[in-house]
Amino acid sequence: MIPYTTERRADTGASNVTLGIWLFLASEVMLFGALFSSYALLRVAAPDWPSGRDVLDFGSGLRNTVILLFATTFIWRARRGAGAAARSALLAGIAGSVLFLISKGWEWQHELAAGLLPATSTFLATYYTLTGLHAAHVAGGLLANIWALVGIGRVSDDMTAGRMHALALYWAFVDVVWLVIFVVMYLS
Repeated sequence: MIPYTTERRADTGASNVTLGIWLFLASEVMLFGALFSSYALLRVAAPDWPSGRDVLDFGSGLRNTVILLFATTFIWRARRGAGAAARSALLAGIAGSVLFLISKGWEWQHELAAGLLPATSTFLATYYTLTGLHAAHVAGGLLANIWALVGIGRVSDDMTAGRMHALALYWAFVDVVWLVIFVVMYLS
């Protein structure tokens, strides 16, 4: 078992948590980078590509954007708080995460009911792949938020601060990915 330390490492100047989250996010950048590159190659190679505004519900995409930014704002507030303030902010972030997943589920349900299936077009296949993988990351972040919430008061303040810092960085990444998805899928 690897010991959990909160001290900054002499060789990197970062704590193990900070170094670990940055390495994890680097791998996620490669994953989403490959998917966005595939999207770009598919789009430029296609003789005809639909406009996201003509296919998708812009209002749903905008609503999901606002919800996700709301949730992340509270995760960042939890990072700056302690005790009850951190708990309250984390609960709001958890609520926002759940709301995003519900909203995305409703959007998919309406799209599927309208016959917008992944097999319908390459555009829709990439849309469902990107938004589905993103939703999986939101769900993973939701579980991490719950884990951090349960840990408040059970672990040291330094350990809690490390968890909150890692969560804030993770959610910032999730937001950036969603904003790229929003632009390339809903606005283009």
